[in-house]
Amino acid sequence: MSANPNPPPDGSGEPAAMTFWNHLEELRKRLILAVLFVVAGFAIASFFVSRVQTFLIDSFFPEEVTPLAYLKPTEGFVVSLKLALVGGLILGAPGVLYQFWRFIAPGLYPKERRLIIPVVVTSTLCFLAGIVFSFFVLPYATNFFLSFGAGRIQNVWSFGSYITFITQLMLAFGVVFELPLVIYFLIRLGIVAPETFRRKRRYAIIINLVIAAILSPPDVFTMTMLAVPMLILYELSIFIASLSLKKRGG
Repeated sequence: MSANPNPPPDGSGEPAAMTFWNHLEELRKRLILAVLFVVAGFAIASFFVSRVQTFLIDSFFPEEVTPLAYLKPTEGFVVSLKLALVGGLILGAPGVLYQFWRFIAPGLYPKERRLIIPVVVTSTLCFLAGIVFSFFVLPYATNFFLSFGAGRIQNVWSFGSYITFITQLMLAFGVVFELPLVIYFLIRLGIVAPETFRRKRRYAIIINLVIAAILSPPDVFTMTMLAVPMLILYELSIFIASLSLKKRGG
């Protein structure tokens, strides 16, 4: 049972145990605060939707291809809302991650709770690094799918579908780049040994493929583009955590 960070009124100094309802109340509080961070980010991002649209088209969609099109009367409005929401998730990521770590903080030791701010900063940077990495992958992804239009078959993409594809892949890479942080802290906290991750590598490959299939659009190409970095990050995080333990004499 997780512990309440506030000491009980008897002054014993030991943290009081949280009941099931205490956990639910704490979860409700953290979810509300996380949503407020996203809403604040949504409000800010809504002012830059047109600029973001231009950036996503100019950066990842070739000029020589048939222009993107709105295929439904409401598509432009829906795309604007979607971009503002994705922007809200990105801008609100530090606050959301902070609420997540504060929720699990009562179950940690005091020395572990002191790591919350560094963890929030690191996890935010990992998330943003994944999004930036997707910028290098997306041009190849769009060109790959555009290559199927040839001869009498013309590529006419819906702008809404294009934005969904782009943002889904960006967020997927952002989530995937959190993997090293998760593995690192599992090893540093002694929950799982590095040898365990090495022995279970074959299972990790299967799990990574399943996760990539869930996070990416439903095709083998983008699933592979997501799965390969996941496997590299998996091995890299084990190496870094093992090196850290050796330096600490663990």
